[in-house]
Amino acid sequence: MFTRTLRTAAVTAIALPLAVGLAPAAHAADLECRGTLGAVTVAGNLLVPDDSTCTLDGTTVLGSIVVKSRATLVATGIETNGSIQGESPARVDVRDSQLGNSIQLRKGGPVFISATTITGDVALEENLGQVELTGNDIVGSVQANKNTGGLVITGNVVGNGLQCQDNFPPPAGGGNVAKQKQGQCLNL
Repeated sequence: MFTRTLRTAAVTAIALPLAVGLAPAAHAADLECRGTLGAVTVAGNLLVPDDSTCTLDGTTVLGSIVVKSRATLVATGIETNGSIQGESPARVDVRDSQLGNSIQLRKGGPVFISATTITGDVALEENLGQVELTGNDIVGSVQANKNTGGLVITGNVVGNGLQCQDNFPPPAGGGNVAKQKQGQCLNL
């Protein structure tokens, strides 16, 4: 009788959350993303492997997002406690999102960041594709250096400095608010 009661209690403990329809559990630690993730929580870091495409729609990442070589990240309505980092990504597109830290993208293809709140800094360096930073609220600083695919910086609120150097062609845009503007961003 006692053993049967324990089994019944264990089955009830497992079945009850499923019957009530509780939110899906967080994914375990680091997760590789190939394909699409919706409104789930990733408990660790999210990695976009070399040559892969990851689409995030309403996803929460408790760690950072790392975009590997020739990989593509398309993120809409995401929240992350960490940063977005990429060395030689094929493309990074982040829209309508909340980032708890910084964005650091180097030597990649096109970069589009719009309508996003970024608690840290934004560093965009040596990117070969079009780079657009539009309508963001950035608590830290923005540095855009040596980008060669075209650089547009429009309608951003930057808590600290907005600095651009050695971009070719020179950056375009305007309507940015920053404590200090330097270099090629002086008149943006």
